[in-house]
Amino acid sequence: MSGAISPTGISNPSTQSSFSSAGTFSVNHARRLVNDYAEGESPSDQTSKVLNAFLEHLPSESAGVVADDIISNSNDLATLADHYIISILVPIRAGGGKTPKPVSLRPGMSGDEISDIASTITPQTRNQSKLKADCLARDGNRCQLTGAYDINTMRRLLSDSEVDKLTTVDTEASHIIPFSIAAFSEADRPSKSQIWEAIYHMFPNILSFTTDDINDTRNAMTIWAALHPAFGRMDLCLEPTATPNRYRVKKYPGLPSIFNQHLPSDGFVTFTAHDGRFPLPDPKLLSLHASVGAVLHASGMAEVIEKVLEDRKELRCLAADGSTQVGLLLLAF
Repeated sequence: MSGAISPTGISNPSTQSSFSSAGTFSVNHARRLVNDYAEGESPSDQTSKVLNAFLEHLPSESAGVVADDIISNSNDLATLADHYIISILVPIRAGGGKTPKPVSLRPGMSGDEISDIASTITPQTRNQSKLKADCLARDGNRCQLTGAYDINTMRRLLSDSEVDKLTTVDTEASHIIPFSIAAFSEADRPSKSQIWEAIYHMFPNILSFTTDDINDTRNAMTIWAALHPAFGRMDLCLEPTATPNRYRVKKYPGLPSIFNQHLPSDGFVTFTAHDGRFPLPDPKLLSLHASVGAVLHASGMAEVIEKVLEDRKELRCLAADGSTQVGLLLLAF
């Protein structure tokens, strides 16, 4: 298990050592509780897969939070797993699609905690053209994953013959934490507050990041438009390394193979700011994105959520009463 996340989003050895005693005990105890639950689990119940994936693939600090939740709610693990699915996995995975309305609080959580969040979040409006312009200026007019130049910018700056010598693509500004969780009506404020509370609870190192920051360049990167859906599905993630602004490119089976030839051959990307007015992507946010991606794929929920997003009507007949994680997802949309 990786070390705890420091303020820069990188593993912190000193924090890891303090976690290793009580924290490791809690995680191991939580695993035993989940494995005990799994012995009587029905084939349609994915509780143990979901909870074990969170314990295995989150940074140490976040895994400790999950372990404490499991220990505190050992008699209601299915409800806890449902809460994680609806309030963490689906909203972050759904991206530009419809964000679900959470259907249950975390076991033992009071409504006061949601009310506190509700009073602080503010609905945001999309300003994609400005965000793209800011990111392009910062990123040197290039996709941060492939190095290809933005075709429209190059055509404005260079002659046709000069552009022909470059590798160019259409680019977009991709949010890391999806914009959809910061866009809401007053009627949706309680459900979006529950999502933000769940994220802050599991990832306390991003408490300073709010809805007001959703369109900040710290939460965005210039990306080849064709790659954007894969990043949103978390079939492609960036894992922070010990070197500032250097990331390991993590690829999952859902990534179309045609992109492999365009991604870095050594499996790493390094971000450089070409315009200091606009901060580089925040490693804490990219770490959260990568961690949730790992949980989605390890638990099998990436495929489940993809099927729901693709064809909700067809899946509705599988578990419309919400008796399984799939049924819960259906009710949430």
